[in-house]
Amino acid sequence: MRSLLAITVSAPLLVCVWISNLPAVIANDMPVRVAHIPAEGQDSAEESEEDLAAEQYTQAMRIGYAATEQKDYQTALINFRRALEARPGDRYATEAIRNVEFYIRRIRAEQARRREMRRLQDQLDTAVTRRDWICAASIVDRLITMVPANSIDRGKLVAYRGQLSGLLDARTDADSWSTVCPDSPPNL
Repeated sequence: MRSLLAITVSAPLLVCVWISNLPAVIANDMPVRVAHIPAEGQDSAEESEEDLAAEQYTQAMRIGYAATEQKDYQTALINFRRALEARPGDRYATEAIRNVEFYIRRIRAEQARRREMRRLQDQLDTAVTRRDWICAASIVDRLITMVPANSIDRGKLVAYRGQLSGLLDARTDADSWSTVCPDSPPNL
């Protein structure tokens, strides 16, 4: 605990002199300065380290939240980790890190899904060019599972799959069909 004035038994004269001069100081409108005397066992260096850590924590959290709003998740993550370093075990910094890591994982998963869909689309284009309707149907089946259920694109894929089923049932271009489509299940 901080104390504004320390009075000790060994310095009664100092206190008396200071108090006796107080009316003169006040009368002259001179600013009265009372020095901070740290409580017993408290080091002023400790205080400044604590203040610095608190300031670093606050600044890092603010930057982290601002970066999160801008969807700059790497910057946000760096700053939330700095905040956690400044205040180890802090639940707000820990939760912010957990949230940002989730956002990053979600973005990476979406990017991987889109890459896979582009790869499958390229395979589908090749299968259609070759009139390999078994392979095309297999790829469309996989694409359907990758598109959100309530999207227009999924509806288009389902309709296209229906057209492919018609070609398969009619055995259209059967001599072009492959028995094994790349990356597809062996039992079609």
